[in-house]
This record gives sequence, C-alpha cells and structure tokens, in this order.
Amino acid sequence: MLFPEESIYEIATGDKRLISYAHLKQQERKSLTSKEGASSEDVDPSKARKDSISMEGQSLQRGRQGERIMRKFQYLLNPRQVYDLNKGGPMPGLKFFRDVPGFRVLCCGGDGTVGWVLDCIDKLQIEPRPPVSVLPLGTGNDLARCLNWGGGYDGGDLCKTLMDVEDATNVDLDRWHIEFSTTSTEEQGDPVPYNIINNYFSIGVDASIAHRFHMMREKHPERFNSRVKNKLWYFEFGTSETFQATCRNLHEDIDIMCDNMSLDLGSGAPMEGIAILNIPSIYGGSNIWGDTPSEKSAGSLPNGYRGGEKETVIPQVVLPTIGDKLIEVIGIENALHAGQVKAGIRSSGKRLAQCSTVTIRTRKRFPMQIDGEPWLQPPCTINITHKNSTPMLRGPPPKQSFNKIRRFFSRRDSSDERSALIGDPSSTDL
Repeated sequence: MLFPEESIYEIATGDKRLISYAHLKQQERKSLTSKEGASSEDVDPSKARKDSISMEGQSLQRGRQGERIMRKFQYLLNPRQVYDLNKGGPMPGLKFFRDVPGFRVLCCGGDGTVGWVLDCIDKLQIEPRPPVSVLPLGTGNDLARCLNWGGGYDGGDLCKTLMDVEDATNVDLDRWHIEFSTTSTEEQGDPVPYNIINNYFSIGVDASIAHRFHMMREKHPERFNSRVKNKLWYFEFGTSETFQATCRNLHEDIDIMCDNMSLDLGSGAPMEGIAILNIPSIYGGSNIWGDTPSEKSAGSLPNGYRGGEKETVIPQVVLPTIGDKLIEVIGIENALHAGQVKAGIRSSGKRLAQCSTVTIRTRKRFPMQIDGEPWLQPPCTINITHKNSTPMLRGPPPKQSFNKIRRFFSRRDSSDERSALIGDPSSTDL
C-alpha cells in the first residue's frame, strides 16, 4: 500500500482518525478527513512537501491479517495513498508519486514483497531512490528484523507505525546481481525466481527444506494460513531433512571462488549447505555469521584455498553491515547445525570468506534459494557481483528483552565479554 503525501501528525478531534496532512489547502484537508472518505482525485502529488511519505505493501497475506491492515490504512489515509499489490503491483503507485520530492515507501508484506518493490524502483529509474520501510507480514521477515521493524506484525497501533516511518533514519542496503550459466542443455530445472539478491542466497540443506515447504504450500495452500502454522511446517521439514541428509558431501560437487581465490570446502567437518549473506539474518532471525564480542573484534578466517595453489593468508574480517559492499560466505554442516545456531547453542556457522565477488560451479542438481524463494537448479556456473545500493528506513531501536540474557548464558563468553555485555545495556544488534 502506498501513501506519499505531506507530514503526519496527531490531531485532537472527536473523529477516530489520528492522521492529518499539514500542507494541503484547507478545503482539501476537509475532503481528506470527511466521514465519507476521499476519492482518488483528492490527492495531488505535485502539492506534496519535501519530506512526504509513501507507503506500499501487500494487502493479501495468507489469512485475513493483510485484508484487515488494508482496510485500516484506507480508513486512516486517503485511499489514493493505499495500493493493493495483488491488483496491478507496485508500478501504479510508484508512477503516480515518482515526481514527488522526498516521498517514502512503507511495504507491508514479506521479504519477497520488498524485493518486488525495489525491482520496480529500478525499472522506473526513480532518482533519487525513495527510502523503503517494512511492515512485516511474511514468515521469516529477515530484512525487517535487520531494520528494527520486528519479526512480524502483532496487531499493534498502525498510527504509531506511521509516526515511526516518519521519524526513521536512512541506511543503505547493498543489492547483488546473480547470473546463472547452465553447463548442460539436457537437464532442465525450475525457473530462477530472481536475478537480484537483497538478503541471502543459499545452496543445499536449507534450500532443500524451503523447497519442500514451497511445494507443500503450493499443493495445499489452506494448511498455510498463519505464521505459526508456517513455522511448524518448517520444523517438520527440517526434522526430516536432518535424518535424510539429501545434500551430504556437498563439497564434492561444488567449487567456490571468492575474489578470484578458491576455497577449500573439504577441510574440517563435512558441509551440507552454503549460505551467502548480504544481511545478518536468515531462517527468520538467525545470524549464522556470529555476533559475539570476540567474533566482532576480529577473528581471522582460516586458510581456505586448494592445496595445489600457493598458500594465501586471508585478511581479518570486518563487522558485517548491510551497506559495506561485502558479502559473507558461510558453511552449514547440516539442518541440526542451523537449528543450533538459531537456538543459541552454537555461535555461528563455518565462516569461509568475506568478499565482493563470488563464482560458484556446481556439478549436479542442487536445491537453491534466493531471499526465501526456492527452486531446483541443474549443474551451472553462478556469478555474484555488486549491483547497487538502495536507501532503506531503519525503525526505532528495539526494546531490551531476555534474548541477550539467553545468549549470555548459552555461549562460552569470556569474563571480559560478559562485563562488556552487562556494562553496555544500550547496545543493540542490527
């Protein structure tokens, strides 16, 4: 849904609507707040002020939550500012407000919906690019978590959400171009869903779980009508994948080069999955790169190049951010390993590299996923390069919770790390 117009502020009135627009003429404000509502002609984007706000999102989430949110925003705002992406997609709203200086977008949906809106902004070549915020309605909502918008909308006050969008700060999000070159024309795979990575790309065990979930949801959509049910299905498929291990010995059929240097995937514990992260969140809130103070402060990556080549020392890693023009490559031992990281039992996956370009060659059919959209990919060569950066809106800092205490006691931190954690209560994870 979309609403870019004027500043938002609270008004003391008998009407239940708490949203008004500061820079319209008096007669236009009356039509916007009239009991009969407003027609689409009431909004003139040319009259929008510099810091006007735009809002886009998906009104139809599985279940009825999206429909209720759609009606609520239509009640609070001018209907011309609210767009149902199931009816024409993001293009109509973006085209209508593209000439409004400083407009903002609020996207109501999951990570896939956010990617859809960002792709449309690319196609329209809007400059400067409008910043985008998120009202999380999906299952994982990893990007929304990184931007402090939470892991899922819980029915809170939407008026407060609008105020938070107005006060939000801009941060840059890297976006990566991914290209697939199939080495054989005999074996046909599924269509690749995206050619852009906003959050993450993965091969192997986690993509296998996501693909099974996706196929079951396509076959029986009535069983996937709530976020809780979706997570239970993920748990069931993850448990079965732990025993079946469909991607065991992945390193035997895959080669990875980071910044033109080959990684040795065969050393150490065998891996069933590879994840390439642009943001520090995957699987609905897991930071498999790791985020304890000792890991942030520096830890070198292991020497990770093939034995026939000259040994090269990998430079120390830097603390990952969503706009550093670097992506992180992590190995996943199995489905249980990913679950242990999410539960805080293990601190991270197997760090392999932090780089600006990645080339992957596969020699067999593998399940893959981009930003939670899975498919089966035949043998191919994959090239990942930086595409651009786009402004996003970061919400207010999250309130302190017991998550830090749980991580504090579940990990083997040193006494200095514990002192730092207790002594800095204002610190928050990205």
